[in-house]
Amino acid sequence: MKTKIALMGLLGLMAMQSCSETLIDREENDGTVKLTLKVASMDQVPFSKVVNCMTRGGSSPVGICTKINFAVYSYQDDVLTKKQENQDFGSDGFGSASFNLEEGTYKIVVIAHGGDGNPTMTDPAKISFNNKSGLRITDTFLYSADVDITSDTHELELDLKRVVAMFQLKLDDENLPNGVSQLRFEYNGGSSTIDPVSGLGCVNSKQTETIECQPGVMEFGIYTFVRGDSNALKIKVSALNSLGEVIKEQEFQNVPVTCNYITRYTGKLFKNEILASLFNVTLNTEWAGTNDYAF
Repeated sequence: MKTKIALMGLLGLMAMQSCSETLIDREENDGTVKLTLKVASMDQVPFSKVVNCMTRGGSSPVGICTKINFAVYSYQDDVLTKKQENQDFGSDGFGSASFNLEEGTYKIVVIAHGGDGNPTMTDPAKISFNNKSGLRITDTFLYSADVDITSDTHELELDLKRVVAMFQLKLDDENLPNGVSQLRFEYNGGSSTIDPVSGLGCVNSKQTETIECQPGVMEFGIYTFVRGDSNALKIKVSALNSLGEVIKEQEFQNVPVTCNYITRYTGKLFKNEILASLFNVTLNTEWAGTNDYAF
């Protein structure tokens, strides 16, 4: 009797194990491939170095991303589908995202930036940073490619490239006048929407950036996506008091901008002094270069 009971128990365990193995096989062979996208570098800087730099400083330094947006697009029966994951710096697995995909061709777009929100990524040909109040363009890096996913595709290491130009205003004034609390930059000629395929701005945007003034800080930077039909900005700089009233304005016409370059204007904003010298290009270790001008 005991032998019979033991045999029945053994058969039951075997049946349970067989059932378990069958369930696992179905999950593993459901026709999808688990694809992991891993950010490897940002414009030649290893991603591990970027994260370590952010961690040591306790917060993100200027020019380093705090958000990464992963999007995978495909067409099924002529209908566009999208899978997306948005990540914030400090979250588990920051810089890596996984998707279960059927075999086929996909467009993968990954964008890293320091904005306060997530861009609109509904259209794979137009990634917009102009979808909500307060979402501004910061230092931005992009990966975009059409990828064939097969059963042998498990992980892709991605190299992101900088896709913005920076305008930097460097003030030679001894200090900011009392009462100046903000600098407002109003500019056009660039774009707040980028085509990931070309890496160029694709919408004629009017952009506004307001920067809070800090004691001793005399350099101010703004960003834009360079358009294919325009490589110059028109910029109006307004110094504001705490009530938002304009104390001083300065306009710059035909400011040249190039992707991955800083265009730096140096001069005195609060005195009627015009510097006539024009400086040559100087290399920058993080950007491709800096074009210096005096105003």
